Amino acid sequence: MEKVVAQEVIDPLFLKSENEILTRFIEKELSKSGVDMKKESLTHLEKKKLVATIISALINLILIIVFKVFHYPTFFLLVLCLVNFIIWLKFTVSEMKDFFIKEIKMRPDESFSDIIAPQLYDRCKNQRGLRLFIYVGCTALIPLLMFWSSHIFYEDGPGGKYVRFYTEGFFSEDNVEIPQMIDGKFVVGIRGDVFKNTSIEFVKLPDNIDTIRGHAFENCENLQTINLPKKLKYIGGYCFAGCQNLNLIDIPESVGEIGGYCFADCKNLDKIVLPEGIKEIRGNCFAGSGIRKLSLPNSVERIGGHAFEGILLDTLIVPESVKSIGSSAFRDCKNLRLVIMSEDCDCSERAFKNSPVKIQYY
Repeated sequence: MEKVVAQEVIDPLFLKSENEILTRFIEKELSKSGVDMKKESLTHLEKKKLVATIISALINLILIIVFKVFHYPTFFLLVLCLVNFIIWLKFTVSEMKDFFIKEIKMRPDESFSDIIAPQLYDRCKNQRGLRLFIYVGCTALIPLLMFWSSHIFYEDGPGGKYVRFYTEGFFSEDNVEIPQMIDGKFVVGIRGDVFKNTSIEFVKLPDNIDTIRGHAFENCENLQTINLPKKLKYIGGYCFAGCQNLNLIDIPESVGEIGGYCFADCKNLDKIVLPEGIKEIRGNCFAGSGIRKLSLPNSVERIGGHAFEGILLDTLIVPESVKSIGSSAFRDCKNLRLVIMSEDCDCSERAFKNSPVKIQYY
């Protein structure tokens, strides 16, 4: 006689994970109470989510303002905003069922009804739409309105107003024109880093400006033309470094000091005329620029190290006024064939390193 083996039928529900099983029971319990989990939530949960949303959205807004004012690379802004977005999701994706799963695990000896029912008196509408509006508003809408067009900010300083900050607009032209007067005061200077790393192409400065601080236009790769005022006295270090498309610049005779690296890596700058009155050309001032024609004024007394490294001119006449030439001042000038200079000049033996040059003394 054959034996009949009875097979036990296992409820598929119990093949699921613990959280999935608890979720099923919680949904049934909430359904009995007429709760729609897609539309409803618990007040204290929504408050936490709303606070997290406001904090996260404000962080994004502050980051965008800081990056626009100081012209930091957009890539880093996107990374920081993405990290902030992930953190925001972590604090706001939890639902009513997640809260009850946690409570049930913490109170294993109590029934579902005793855990769930008291909490349902504190029900409120799910504010998912409001949170999304706040987040998108602070991350996109407000910045769009704030930076729709470009803005120039000024501050008081010695003798008048100084340009302090510049923010690029999302839908403005890449031309900058600084007015002669602001609030009844002349604009007399530009602070450091003001236009650094921006996409400006043309700049018009008023005649009153006498000072342009360091890094003011550094890495403005699209900058093609800028007029330097006739009263300009000082151009700071790195001021136009990395302005690869700057092809024309006229340095006024009023300029008495040019900082180091000022025109470094200005690839299209093929001609420069230095005014009489310049006594020192600082280190790396024109290194890596595209200069092919160079005229040194008779006022120059010292040429700093690496000042003209890598430029393209073929002949150089050094005025008798030049008393010293620093190390690597004309290094890697592959086209430089002839240098005419005074025997009294204290020229570093490494001044023309890697340059196929013949020196002729007078």
